Amino acid sequence: MHAHLLTRGLPSINGTSNLLAWKNRTRLQRHIQAAEAERHLAAAAVAASGLDVLLMESTHVMLGDPSNVLHALARAGAVETAVPRGVCTGRSVGFFGCGPWWSLVWLRGAGTEEQRTRAVAFQLRSLEVGFVDFYLRWWNGAHCIFQGFGKNVERCTRELEAGLTAADLVNLTRPANVRLAGGCSTSGGLELGLLPPSFYAQNVLYGPIEPAGANALISRAPKPSQRDRLRLDRYDQQDFEELVASMKANKLWMLPS
Repeated sequence: MHAHLLTRGLPSINGTSNLLAWKNRTRLQRHIQAAEAERHLAAAAVAASGLDVLLMESTHVMLGDPSNVLHALARAGAVETAVPRGVCTGRSVGFFGCGPWWSLVWLRGAGTEEQRTRAVAFQLRSLEVGFVDFYLRWWNGAHCIFQGFGKNVERCTRELEAGLTAADLVNLTRPANVRLAGGCSTSGGLELGLLPPSFYAQNVLYGPIEPAGANALISRAPKPSQRDRLRLDRYDQQDFEELVASMKANKLWMLPS
């Protein structure tokens, strides 16, 4: 286009070099974004085929068998997607005062066709929100898919199951159900299960935590500190060594020293 405009005698500036520099600088972030999205897309595809799916991260460590909790949800029949509810404050703000962990998601693919459709539709809609968030603020793109789920939930009306309040979620030891409706899905809403703290024993992203309790089923060592980097590849070895040290400190390193 630049060459064509010049041949027509029109003023033009060739910004290709700036575009290429930007693409090179953000290439790793876009790769991470794509990899994160592909995990969630793969989970949605498996659920769409008629199988239940538990989507985990590579740093999640199983300390017990989570299948009993998930089989119980399946037998109860209502829940279409479930996530750990995280730390709950007891205040009726945000998502009932809780911070769900959207990196650990159970999708009900083996239920009814309606349940399967709603679980997959919510998953895909949340990915779309995450993609938009990434392109609006690419510098922090490694977190955008994760945050896309939380932002998508904010578009819904949210109704906690009858008889429960936000204060009850602080110490509740069983899953709680939340009915989502409105603009967060293309299939009319979702029946979301909030898994108890024992299902996923991690309460912070960064810094030290108490070792997982005896009843914990899945845990993950927190990152030693928060770093926002454009060139994540420069720190791979440092990050790996720090993660291994953190996992050992939290008794989550199962390999021989």
